[in-house]
Amino acid sequence: MRSFIDLSLLFSIPFLLSQDFASAHNHKHAHPNGEVSAIQRNYTDRNISDPTWMPAEKLLSSNASLNKCYAAGHDDRNGYWLADLAARDQGTSPFLVNGQDYRVFRNVKDYGALGDGQTDDTDAFNRAITEQSRRGGGRGRGGYTGQPALIWVPSGTYIISSTVQLFIGTQVIGDPLDLPIIKASPIMRNKTHLISAYDFGQPSTTNFYMGIRNVVLDTRDVAADKTIWCLNWAVSQATSLFNVEMLMPTNSKHIGIEMDGGDSGGGSGLFMSDLSFSGGLIGLHFNNQQYALRSLKFENVETAIAIKHAFTVTMQDIHCSSVSICVDAGINDVPGSISLIDSACDNCAIVVNGTDSILLENLDIRSSGPILQVNGTDQRVGDLTGKTYVLGNSYADDAKVPHSNGSVIAYTDRGRHLVDEDGQYFFKRHPQYTDLPGSAFASVKDAGAKGDGVTDDTQAIQDALLVNVDCRITYFPQGVYLVTDTIYVPPGSRLVGQVLTIITASGEHFGDGDSPQPMIRVGEPGEVGVAEFSDLLFTAADVLPGLILVEVNLAGSQQGDVSFHNVHYRIGGATDSLLQTKCQEESKPCKAAFMVLYLRETSSTYIENSWLWTADHDLDDTYNQQIGTGRGLYIEASKGPTWLVGTGSEHHTFYAYQFRDAQNVFAALMQVESPYWQPTPQAPAPWTPDVATWHDPDFSTCQRNISQCSMQWALRMLGSETQTVNIYGMGVWVFFNGPNYGACSGPKGSCQVNVVEIDAEHGFVMYNLNTKSVLNMITRSNGTVVATQNENNGSWGGVVVAYGNDSIRP
Repeated sequence: MRSFIDLSLLFSIPFLLSQDFASAHNHKHAHPNGEVSAIQRNYTDRNISDPTWMPAEKLLSSNASLNKCYAAGHDDRNGYWLADLAARDQGTSPFLVNGQDYRVFRNVKDYGALGDGQTDDTDAFNRAITEQSRRGGGRGRGGYTGQPALIWVPSGTYIISSTVQLFIGTQVIGDPLDLPIIKASPIMRNKTHLISAYDFGQPSTTNFYMGIRNVVLDTRDVAADKTIWCLNWAVSQATSLFNVEMLMPTNSKHIGIEMDGGDSGGGSGLFMSDLSFSGGLIGLHFNNQQYALRSLKFENVETAIAIKHAFTVTMQDIHCSSVSICVDAGINDVPGSISLIDSACDNCAIVVNGTDSILLENLDIRSSGPILQVNGTDQRVGDLTGKTYVLGNSYADDAKVPHSNGSVIAYTDRGRHLVDEDGQYFFKRHPQYTDLPGSAFASVKDAGAKGDGVTDDTQAIQDALLVNVDCRITYFPQGVYLVTDTIYVPPGSRLVGQVLTIITASGEHFGDGDSPQPMIRVGEPGEVGVAEFSDLLFTAADVLPGLILVEVNLAGSQQGDVSFHNVHYRIGGATDSLLQTKCQEESKPCKAAFMVLYLRETSSTYIENSWLWTADHDLDDTYNQQIGTGRGLYIEASKGPTWLVGTGSEHHTFYAYQFRDAQNVFAALMQVESPYWQPTPQAPAPWTPDVATWHDPDFSTCQRNISQCSMQWALRMLGSETQTVNIYGMGVWVFFNGPNYGACSGPKGSCQVNVVEIDAEHGFVMYNLNTKSVLNMITRSNGTVVATQNENNGSWGGVVVAYGNDSIRP
């Protein structure tokens, strides 16, 4: 792997550590009215209008600019920075009644754990999780969102004899410098989970906001004939699972991960990554609606990935060694679709066992049996290095290709901007800043921010960001930070939250739907540099028709310089927002926000594990909210590449995803749900479309007597300049018609007439589009129907394995 010099350093004008917050107060920060401060002008002057894109290493750490400020700090570093920061600031839960003494950060050793490899630490772990009346299913005194907890596990070996049970809002983090081992005791009973992240107080499909990272789960001391699971991960969106090793005895009944939510199913997740499995019967026993899986490694496992149930799964950078089956999608005749790309098998008896709707692309297969087996029959696939293979229904230039029993098609055009030096799609791991000391982090509270959900923290946050540029990481302890004006995030910024710290918009600045303003503006158009965001939650505190939660203009000099990891968006549905009580009028959804996320023309952004959710229900109370967010994710990025890995966009009025003249986009799993209240009223209500400025759909091709036509588009692909937009796996789910979970009453029993609109003539390809309760899967902008669900049965209703231009043909 090669390293890269941060080219932005050549242009940076960093703030010195001796510069204090008072001097920053003397400058005005950037405002949407066009006023540009002297500070911001420094950054504007260093613009690179068209950076030369070169492949970058996958494990990218652009901390050179920070290291120069903290050379002395390395000498006295005492372990990983996270524990150091928690000692300085615990974080708060401001809407928790009598929560002044509530502890967010919980070191298991403070609860009696020894980590000596001999003492049973089970009770200590569970005490750390349950202290201060934390209960399952949001039944504790803080409701669903009011009791976040970071469970810190220092290095050591912790003996566990019965299940460690996590609750919603729990994040388990081990020391990444020396991964702690959570080891199953030999006395562990049969059919036991070492850790269960399924909070049984809620259905699996509403198990949100949980995480596990930086631990080793070891069951090797338990008898091989027992059924033992390292982890039950029956969870849904806004959860995070990465950098976990699972060690199991070979030739055993042990399983790495299962997804068992009982009668509620296995969940509705988005993303997991950087997991390794050694030994055992099954590595990942998959049972979920959809997922993007990235960088999973299996060695000496009987079956690496066994798919019990799935509607669509996108797998990238999967490595199987000495396994019987790498991906088994033939269990119980699984009807969903799978995409396996940029992956490798060495000494695999069978690479993929499946039935239908399969995409295989750029696979490195060595010393292995058949690449694909379907219904017990080996398929003639051939070498798939630098090749694309599809099995299932395909469409080329709007014409249906006869059902493919499997064929190699033209290799997907990846361009040069989206890939690494080996031609594989670039990815960037969640930054953990393991090479930095605690002194490299500056809390926004040091700049005067309160995080109490009441105080206006706008100026304090802006001051902190300006002072910390290129020298410190801006740390947001758990809390709710109220923002009343646009926050400008300059190049050279890194923002880190704690258990999904909330930054929320409020005030008249965001009140005008005719002049929408972002709460967070990342760079100005044409600026180049680094901006990293992780473990944050952006929300709306009130009804704000002119609010864009985040706008990105910034591009990097290297791939992935501008990145969002485990960053999520929520409109309503929780105690931190007045939408709970202001948006209850049935059939009259409130105009809560203009747009969730806007990737503008000059941006280049890497997004991994992100949920853009307009709430369909109240997490903390029983309010029946009818929320009409205007738009989900709008992508105009054409100057630099964009990566969307494991994203979901749900319940917006006009569209979930809209691409306009976008170029160089890689998407691995896009998940969509339509608003439950539509079509009562019919879209575009409660909004008026602005076709000229925002290229909104006006639904003019719909017959007004068919109300299910006027509903949120899942995806709109617009513009003659569209180029190299590649989508691998999309799930579009429609459940209801109208308030109070009304039954579907559309044509032929459908819930929605159209979901994917295509205006662009070329430059994109979509693999494994899956739909539920939809009449037309793909429609042209002039109303011409390309593909219907009835003629493409499969998955949760319909599936098209490939759609694009003539290159789709065999």
